[in-house]
Amino acid sequence: MNKTDLMALVAKGESSFVEFKRDAEDLKAETISEYIVCFSNAKGGQILLGVEDDGTITGLQNRFGDYGHWISQAVQGYVHPHVIVEYEEVPVDDLRVAVITVPMGVAKPYCKRKGKEAVERYFIRDVTRCRETDREELRRLFQASGFIHYEVTPVPRSALQDLSEFRLADYFRKVHDLELEELSEQARTSLLIDNQLLSTALGETACTLAGMLLFGNKDRVKRLVPQSGVTAVEFDSAEADIAGKYRKEINGPLPSLRGGTGEIVEAGVIDEAVEFVLRVTSSETITGTQRTTHFVYPPEVLREILVNAVAHRDYTIGGANISLALFPDRLEVESPGGLPNTITLEGMKRGARYHRNPMLADYLRDYNYLDKTSRGISRKIIKGMLAHNGKEPAFELRGESLRVTLWA
Repeated sequence: MNKTDLMALVAKGESSFVEFKRDAEDLKAETISEYIVCFSNAKGGQILLGVEDDGTITGLQNRFGDYGHWISQAVQGYVHPHVIVEYEEVPVDDLRVAVITVPMGVAKPYCKRKGKEAVERYFIRDVTRCRETDREELRRLFQASGFIHYEVTPVPRSALQDLSEFRLADYFRKVHDLELEELSEQARTSLLIDNQLLSTALGETACTLAGMLLFGNKDRVKRLVPQSGVTAVEFDSAEADIAGKYRKEINGPLPSLRGGTGEIVEAGVIDEAVEFVLRVTSSETITGTQRTTHFVYPPEVLREILVNAVAHRDYTIGGANISLALFPDRLEVESPGGLPNTITLEGMKRGARYHRNPMLADYLRDYNYLDKTSRGISRKIIKGMLAHNGKEPAFELRGESLRVTLWA
């Protein structure tokens, strides 16, 4: 970086990616480490040491003979896991400004910790400041890392009776050739714990999130996991208004309960959401004795989008359902949660695999909602719409959510 580049960066002011720090006597290596942790847990950034909050350049104050070594000690002494930062000093007239470039971390979450036994403190970037995470934010960071899977955590105030006996029996009979009613109560409970549908982590037997989402009784899912549904709205015009023409809250277990011949006995969230779209975007024509159904959006594409939305959404984000917005010219499906580490939009479109909730994906695969290739976006959604009407779907990250748009 040269002086011109530095001055242009300073002129833009502090941001989500740039922090100004004065080289004051009370500035400690521990404080620098907090900003390094903060940027590592976000999308990376730069610390400009020797710049005041208002952008005035006051430069390094020669407190150390080797500032680069001081920064290296800050990283090695406090930042965990270890990150590699870039350090350079840029001359500005008779002054020097240190530029510390922090990459986006690939081993999130990062924390500040002095020694192996010290308390770990986690920081994130909040617009123009770094702050400690709250409990929900920390939970999302751990889930994004792949270190924990929120789907197997217990749901407070839930119990075995919140799971549908019919759904459980149907699944184990069809998938595992096992009759649950032939097992003792203790054996059934142990089986459900082994399959991570129940958990004893809270000291009592409770349903896991996955257990509720897959096999929960509809009223209990809505009460105990309110963020697990789909908010579907139909609009009269291409511009969204507040109310919409028709609105439906879709809650309950994700898969449908089917009879022996494959007919839906009790619709799940996925099929209900698909039906919400098909009821107004399909039509029939009769020619002679032949009946033909015409679809604006192919059912197999709709199904794949909804399956991906429920399988990969971030369930740690409370108070936010999946959003399904049906306009005259398009369909928008927005799922809470950004992309995991190392996955980009382009990579996802080309078939890169990721599973935020791998256990949910496995069960949905058992139900034939997901195929074994896990490449439904490239093979079914994109190719499906191009074959249907020649219009490629749009994929867009909007803060902490992913939006997919199909064009009519």
